Amino acid sequence: MAKTEYPNIRLLLVENDEVSIFVMEKILQKRFTVTTARNGMEAIHFTHKKTFDVILMDIDLGHSMDGTEVLDEIRKDPNNDNSKIFAVTGIGLPDDGDYYEGLGFDGFFHKPVNHSLLVETIKEACYAKTV
Repeated sequence: MAKTEYPNIRLLLVENDEVSIFVMEKILQKRFTVTTARNGMEAIHFTHKKTFDVILMDIDLGHSMDGTEVLDEIRKDPNNDNSKIFAVTGIGLPDDGDYYEGLGFDGFFHKPVNHSLLVETIKEACYAKTV
């Protein structure tokens, strides 16, 4: 396996769609240490076990909790106070960022995600770990 560019940046990908998981992991695993949760309960479980620098949260998680409910649960744990949590969704419009930030997310990506922007945003959110 190839060396990860920023192995000290821990990222949690919360996504239920297998195609989206495949694409996002392919992009992100080259640069960061990635853990993938396929539903909300799994995401909450992972955040109780370890801390993540960045959490990419799909909003529509299918039959389990939606991304906003998972966000609320994760934010209740003070160990996650420093985690940057970004909404990722194909629902709504590309300029819905203010709406999602109002819900407590640190940012927003509309699907299909601009891969370069995603990677740069993660690096900026974790600047101290990239220098």
